[in-house]
Amino acid sequence: MKTEDFITGLNIPWEMVFLPDGRILVTERHGTIRVIRNGQLQTSPWLSIDVDTSGEGGLLGMALDPDFSTNKYLYVAYTYQTADGGAQNRLVRLRENSSGKGVEDKIIFDNARGASIHDGGRVKFGPDGKLYWTIGESGMMELAQDINSLNGKILRLNSDGSIPSDNPFPRSPVYSYGNRNPQGLDW
Repeated sequence: MKTEDFITGLNIPWEMVFLPDGRILVTERHGTIRVIRNGQLQTSPWLSIDVDTSGEGGLLGMALDPDFSTNKYLYVAYTYQTADGGAQNRLVRLRENSSGKGVEDKIIFDNARGASIHDGGRVKFGPDGKLYWTIGESGMMELAQDINSLNGKILRLNSDGSIPSDNPFPRSPVYSYGNRNPQGLDW
């Protein structure tokens, strides 16, 4: 079996999504979303985000809104540094503007404890149309079992960041808890 490079020139690619027009968006952990068009890596990024790349942090998961063709929404999770030097994880909604570039549209969820290990960070839409976000326990095992902490959880949200009324815990985004560092989602 012979292997071939599909694309070169990426710096720690982490997630990719396929747009309806054939472009591919790829996250690079240092904070850039790159565009592959017609098999070529474009020089100009789709968007750059200021992220904290210490340890396992950075620009992590990305999910295309199921209605991207009309609303142009894309969701990403990333680690950032707070004013006091700590790490936090955030989920944001981005929007593609008329020039084909990304802009931040809305912070969906914020203030999940970050760390140099176990930030999780996968983002996917489930078959139920809900937005799922995995968050690691940030190196503190006890947080995974603490239902009041966002860490060590899989969160289930509506696409606007509100909490679905049928989540397992009333008025809580927590869908699953007791997870060490979930870095993947699939159904």
